[in-house]
Amino acid sequence: MMQKTLFLFVATIVGAIFALLNVPAGWLLGSLLTGIICAFYVKKLIFSDQLFKISLAIIGGNIGYMVVPEQFLTYHMLVGPFLITLVLTIIGGILLGRFLLRYSGLHPNTAFFCCLPGGASEVIALSKDYGADQRLVAAFHTTRITLFVLFIPFIVGLSHPVVNPVFTSTNVSLIGGGLAISALVVIVFLTLWLGTKVKFPGSALFFAIALGFIAHQWVLPSSDMPFFVTGLAQALMGAIIGMRFDKETFHEIKRVGRISAATLSLYFLMSFGLATIFFLLTPIHYSISLLSIVPAGAAEMASTATALAIEPTMVATLQMLRVLALFLALPFLIKWFAVNHMPKTHRDS
Repeated sequence: MMQKTLFLFVATIVGAIFALLNVPAGWLLGSLLTGIICAFYVKKLIFSDQLFKISLAIIGGNIGYMVVPEQFLTYHMLVGPFLITLVLTIIGGILLGRFLLRYSGLHPNTAFFCCLPGGASEVIALSKDYGADQRLVAAFHTTRITLFVLFIPFIVGLSHPVVNPVFTSTNVSLIGGGLAISALVVIVFLTLWLGTKVKFPGSALFFAIALGFIAHQWVLPSSDMPFFVTGLAQALMGAIIGMRFDKETFHEIKRVGRISAATLSLYFLMSFGLATIFFLLTPIHYSISLLSIVPAGAAEMASTATALAIEPTMVATLQMLRVLALFLALPFLIKWFAVNHMPKTHRDS
């Protein structure tokens, strides 16, 4: 327990330093790099999923506090382009799986599950039931998400000025900030409780955003969330994600050979292509398209959007819809593309 506490403290300090240096999404990236370095060279620490859900609930609650109802009036124009990119995302993931299968010699289901673009936790959990190498599937998805979280903030930061008001904002009053933090504590507990009752991909983020919106619109409309709260939550999330990318993950990817690097590179190119299509079909900025469309985890991209102050509500909404749609399509994708790995039985005579 002491080691975990010390690690989270150090990761938060590094995240704060990155934010002070105006690194894009500094809180997230600083703690992420701290987690990777610790997992590789110091010690691998195992954190419960509950802690990640807490960070997710805090970030979601903050996004809910920033929601402007008028924003939703413009979302209808995004439906068509979103559906187009969603279909292309699924097709791209399947083609990447075929590419990996052809040049790697992996089991067909391992290649298939490695390249499914979304719902990493659900895909990893299901992969074992279909005879796939679960360790390799987990390694691929962990690497994919880690790489996106590392590079996307820098890419987006090139076209947006870095905004780090965490240390400079004085607009939040002590009373208003205290009320907002108290409301956030309640939001976190309600989110975790609802998550045990109603389960679907992205549920924690959805519940937290909804509760944050309700709290700010109708319960405590005059309260404002201190910016450092979001930073601390991002540092917590980054530290946990970074710790997952350890030597074992690296060796699993390395075991497949250069084809794994090629597949992940094609994943990047596919994601930027999808973001470009969405950008061309909608009036929104390319940075928003990139954060909203890339298959890199709803929580991670929503957190990045929050850190960069780039339409976090829109990003979170589109990312959650993508994850949920892919989850609903997963049984059909498995039926159509996964190979039956069960041993054959003799027919009754």
